[in-house]
Amino acid sequence: MTTDEHGPLPFAPMALDVYRATGDVVGRPAELQAIGQELATARTGRLVGLTVEGEPGIGKTRLLLAAAERASAEGFTAIAVTADEELRGPFLVARSILGSAEALRAAGDARAADALARCLDAMSGQDDPGLATLTPDSRLLRTFDLGAVAFRALTAERPLAVLIDDLQWSDEDSLRLLRYVIRTDGASPILLMFAIRPEEFATVTEAVNLVADMGRMGVVRRLRLERFSPSETRAFLAQVLGGPVDASGAAVMHAQAEGVPFIVEEMAFAYREGGMVQEIDGVWTLADNAERLVPSAVKTLISRRATKLPDDTKALLAVAAILGRRFSLRDLREVRLGVDGAAPDPETLAETLAPAVAAGLLVEHEEGSAADYSFQHEQVREFAAATLTSAGRRAIHAAIVRLLLSGEPSAASLPLIALHAKAAGDAEVCVRFSVEASRNALAANAPEEVLRVVELALPSASTPEQRVGLLDARDRALDMLRRSTDRMQGLAELAALAEALGDARLGIDVRLRRAAALRTAEEHDRAAELAREVRDLAVERGDREGELAACMELGQDLLRATAGESFTPAAKEVDLDGAGEAYGRAMELARELGDVAAEAAATREVGVVHLGRIRAWFIEQVELGQHLPIAQRVAAGEVLEDIMPELEIAPAFMETFGLLHRALDLFEQLGDRRGAMSTIISLAYLNWGADIHFGAHAATHIEEIRRLTSRAKAFTNESERAAFEAQMLYGSHVFGRAKVIPDLALAKGREAHRFAKEIGDPNLEFLAAGGTAMTLLDLGDLEDAERWIDRAASVATEHPSPLRARRLETWRGIGAAAAGDAAGMRAHLERAVQQAADSGLPAARCEALARLAAESSGLGVRLADEELMTLAERSALEASELCGT
Repeated sequence: MTTDEHGPLPFAPMALDVYRATGDVVGRPAELQAIGQELATARTGRLVGLTVEGEPGIGKTRLLLAAAERASAEGFTAIAVTADEELRGPFLVARSILGSAEALRAAGDARAADALARCLDAMSGQDDPGLATLTPDSRLLRTFDLGAVAFRALTAERPLAVLIDDLQWSDEDSLRLLRYVIRTDGASPILLMFAIRPEEFATVTEAVNLVADMGRMGVVRRLRLERFSPSETRAFLAQVLGGPVDASGAAVMHAQAEGVPFIVEEMAFAYREGGMVQEIDGVWTLADNAERLVPSAVKTLISRRATKLPDDTKALLAVAAILGRRFSLRDLREVRLGVDGAAPDPETLAETLAPAVAAGLLVEHEEGSAADYSFQHEQVREFAAATLTSAGRRAIHAAIVRLLLSGEPSAASLPLIALHAKAAGDAEVCVRFSVEASRNALAANAPEEVLRVVELALPSASTPEQRVGLLDARDRALDMLRRSTDRMQGLAELAALAEALGDARLGIDVRLRRAAALRTAEEHDRAAELAREVRDLAVERGDREGELAACMELGQDLLRATAGESFTPAAKEVDLDGAGEAYGRAMELARELGDVAAEAAATREVGVVHLGRIRAWFIEQVELGQHLPIAQRVAAGEVLEDIMPELEIAPAFMETFGLLHRALDLFEQLGDRRGAMSTIISLAYLNWGADIHFGAHAATHIEEIRRLTSRAKAFTNESERAAFEAQMLYGSHVFGRAKVIPDLALAKGREAHRFAKEIGDPNLEFLAAGGTAMTLLDLGDLEDAERWIDRAASVATEHPSPLRARRLETWRGIGAAAAGDAAGMRAHLERAVQQAADSGLPAARCEALARLAAESSGLGVRLADEELMTLAERSALEASELCGT
């Protein structure tokens, strides 16, 4: 700390500039409002106080500096000083305030300057020699009185704001002087603002008395600063880095810093300096391989607090750090016993840990809590653990494993056993319990936990069988998370292991999983091709189970939907005949093999294929105008259900009804709530589908189907309800667009996007954003449509796939066409054509060319652009030849 003849100086201007460079305080609107209110009160001619309290790094200093800047801007004399934990001395803080450059400037006349000089002399022991005969108490009282006069003199021309950081470290003389000031200068325009660390403040009697006096006099307002929420952390990072921050990167840094502003800021600087966060397309993005860093400033902060701890406290803290973020004294005692044979009682352990609690490194919990203590921050725990030697850490980890295995380990403790076993160097125990933990996590639908456990154990797995078990669990978890790209990488190793083990069944299973991953990535044609190859191979080998699995996969690929997630497929968009054949064969094989689950799924999907054909028939009637007699009869009052038996589609309707009821019976027999629910929704489409096309209550029935998914709580769990809700909302959106009901399409598209984002379904989020954008274009709202296309683009960036890239280019081309931007339209749509050609999919290229032809023709008419008209004609011809039409 810088000092002069009167003691420590206020905050260095350079430090203040660093804080100014980051902009205004983020995430503290209530606190900033409170500062403004207290400044307004002080300006009326009253002494007021304000405290900001919280743990180290929570942002007290930043808020104090913001208050100083605001006070200066509002005409106050703002004096900001900081107390120091190391430096103490008589009236040290008081001399810093009254001897500051701001105080000297505020003493504009001779009278005020004299008051300051006399007070500073008294505090420095240079008072009037004629008063040497006064008793010490009288001299001290005189110094206090001179201090009060000096404070009052500083307010003669402008109100005064005095801000003290780390009040708990102030010397007692200065604290007593401030107590005297609040009693004698209550009618002066003064704001006293203090930053306080509560855990240390409680042990400083004079500081407690000062705030208590202010409380009794009704002149203090106490604010408690909390850690940042994820959204506040992201806003703060944008302020620190000078631009918007990628949501996933901000979430990672928030988790690492646990919302502590100081650590958030230091992490941001460390990542930027290490090149692990970079500005890409105007957005700061965290690198995928960014490792967890503890910046030097954070280490210094923790080290400074830990330095003064007794050696036995540091040693015990290190053992506790290996136990975890939260720990009990009982477990700590058992581990100590296992490491060095020492078994101190809990009371002794608590006494040993007391200095760490006082230093703010540990938090003591109330009696009855599952844990007795927890580390204030994960960085503190890591710092304490780092003080151990490698051998010491291994010994503690081994003791913890023995403790956890002392009885029958619970399912919840298996990942913990695996973690400590690996750290102890016991690979066998690590792998054994990791495999078991991954099975439990899969059963509990906890894919992230599966990935964590598998990554922990994979390096230690020594046999092919162990690696197969772990890789199998990881693939199933990635399937749950719909991370198709990551799946493909893992499946390559699993395929190699299957070949090395000579396991033909596993080889078929791996190839079908690869097809499923391609389907998730919306590469349906490639997935179908692979599924056909596996089916042929299974038939050749006489492997009926393999053939069943291949038929189920092929049906999903041709229907372009995971089993249970399609309801009324569009005949023009999917291969209904191929899917019907594949699912029909799967239904036969499932009956032969006695696989009730596969039979239920296949039966339901065959019913869905029939639903698609029924839907196609009704659409054909509308296109041919043959629906009018039916619509007229409905309008005249007849019930559509009574008309249905007369229609040529009636037999297909009854067959579909029978298939879906058979599937529902099987699902209920199995207790499969999800399958039963999806079948119920399919039945609802069957019952109301005709009315949706011909009746007068189409939108009502769509809403009834959507509400059905919410009411059927007995059929599925919470996460599945959310997924079905999102799917049904998107279905309502698609229906609204198809029926040209823009209000319905727009409302449901926005809702589907929100739901998809909440449940983490990138595919649905992407489609809903794009569909909403197209609806807005139809309504002529080009600006809002562009924003929705940007939302779709952000999903495509985070979850890239050739299909998403192609669709995005198409949407941007349509948007450019709607805006009359011929060059932009052509550039985007030609890229879509090229991407379709690169994918090697004729149907996709045909679709892209058709879109290019249509949009080119539309723009050509509007802009009279001969080149565009030529492009339209050429695209239409190429599409026609390619598709054979």
